[in-house]
Amino acid sequence: MPITKKQTGFAMVEVMVTVAIITIGVSGMGMLLIRAIQGTQDSAQQSQAMWIVQDYVGRMRANPEGARGSFYILDPDNIDCDTPPTTLCAETFSGGAEVPAGDCSVDPASTSTNKMATFDNWVTTCGLSSDIYDSPSDFIANPRLTSVCTANGLRSSSYTNQLDCTQYQVTLTWQTKITKGGNDATERTNVNSYSMLVEFN
Repeated sequence: MPITKKQTGFAMVEVMVTVAIITIGVSGMGMLLIRAIQGTQDSAQQSQAMWIVQDYVGRMRANPEGARGSFYILDPDNIDCDTPPTTLCAETFSGGAEVPAGDCSVDPASTSTNKMATFDNWVTTCGLSSDIYDSPSDFIANPRLTSVCTANGLRSSSYTNQLDCTQYQVTLTWQTKITKGGNDATERTNVNSYSMLVEFN
């Protein structure tokens, strides 16, 4: 009478196949998680960029004389963050004491400067302090805010006696993530941007 042997337990091949399937599944879940984190970060930076541009545009609209006088043409390479403006147009704290805002009203006798625009350009680019996170640009990788006058009006400003700037294009660019490929670091860096046109009558 033949003796039949029943197989019990798992063979090594079955164990290896199970481990391979689990490894592939876990790797896929990890990639999905990384993509979700990247998407969330990109979305957060996009929202922050919109906030920075809209805040700057709001500053321009609050100072129409300076905007029409072309004082909001901004190139961050021309801003020295180590040297604040002589007049700070917002209350600050120094040594634990409150420092009141300076007088930033328009001086008709000084047509080459606009204290409020100078302060707005500086504080948006640099922030009030390098020791604390007081600027929204602190939360974006390598931000660069520029503002150019894209249209002039037909009338001259009573403030500068120059043609009014009636339209600005405000653009913020920042680095978003590193992509594969490319031998140079600049080739592996994605740059994102957000722009807004603002007009003045």
